[in-house]
Amino acid sequence: MTHSAPKNRPKKKKNLILILMLLLLITLFVVQCQLDKMKNAEIEIQKEKEKLLEWQQRRNDSLQHITDSLQQIQDSLLLLETMIDSLKKDTVAIQKEIPKTPLLTQAQKDSTRAYQDSIQAYQDSLKALELQKQIQDSLRKLDTIPPEAFLSPPPGRYYHPIKLQVKCQEADCTTWIAIGDTTQTQKENTPIEYNKTGRVFFRAEDSLGNSTAWTPADYDMASDNQCEKNAYPVPVEGKIVCVDAYEYPNKPDELPRDMVSHEQAASLCSQAGKRLCSLKEWQAACKGKDSYTYSYGNRYHPFKCNTNSTKALRSGRKDQCRSWWGMYDMNGNLWEWTSTPSPQKEGSYLVVGGSWDGQNTTQCTENKFSFYPQNQYPFVGFRCCQ
Repeated sequence: MTHSAPKNRPKKKKNLILILMLLLLITLFVVQCQLDKMKNAEIEIQKEKEKLLEWQQRRNDSLQHITDSLQQIQDSLLLLETMIDSLKKDTVAIQKEIPKTPLLTQAQKDSTRAYQDSIQAYQDSLKALELQKQIQDSLRKLDTIPPEAFLSPPPGRYYHPIKLQVKCQEADCTTWIAIGDTTQTQKENTPIEYNKTGRVFFRAEDSLGNSTAWTPADYDMASDNQCEKNAYPVPVEGKIVCVDAYEYPNKPDELPRDMVSHEQAASLCSQAGKRLCSLKEWQAACKGKDSYTYSYGNRYHPFKCNTNSTKALRSGRKDQCRSWWGMYDMNGNLWEWTSTPSPQKEGSYLVVGGSWDGQNTTQCTENKFSFYPQNQYPFVGFRCCQ
């Protein structure tokens, strides 16, 4: 009995090693499953981007084909009108010549024959006109896609009167706007002065009769902006934070500053009497009062923000890329430094928002920690808070 304990110790060690190996295998299996899920998610995102681009290309090709066909129809109709006018003039001239003598000269016979031929050509032209009309009706049926329309400036909070205008991505487009409800509508030809809190409805119709539904848009006209120029208040966890409307240097229609390290960005904000925004402050400004996925809504739109190009644009050029509280270019354009340290990577800080080529990954929650704070990048900028 005194020698049994030493004999069992090797067995216990072997069992412990087997258990540890089993746990290691289970861990590797779980990690591999997660990696497979992430890979499948990336594949799905890529498929969605390809579908969106393919749909846009098909729509553009269809609209171009329809435009070319309509132009040909218009040219044909103009030619037919010219021919009809010419035939009428020839008919009057012939009728004046025939009664002059009971015996027709050879020239009159030729004119009469030409007149008869012209009448036949006129009848053929009428048939061609009817055919053109049928072609035009067929072309109308080819395009059943409503036009893309939106309000400018977009819904949100404003601190001064604005001029509302419905913008349409098609050249020949009729738009309507209604204040409060859709019972009192008006065709929107010129910008409408607006300065009250409430709901606005708008719709659009293209030249082929494709129409959008009435779309609501909410506006909040405030007068208590306590922040400095080009900065607006954002509620963050019970506090009010003034967030710059534009990426530094916080000036509309000016190229935002890039190629700045984290320390330089913090110093420039400090010189302006401000500081770098934290992650929570930045995300609150981007999500707006309804906690949107993107600053403009929950569904990605490839043209509302600078997320599908090859370089940064001047601040505010994408007027639809505005959050509810009044901040521009929070999705795409430039990544932005924050004052929040990375929880995963020591010595690094989080950057947010994505850059000009991020497409649908440029969400308000998008952030990374792989940027070294001492480095300068051509695709990273910043904005300040106070």
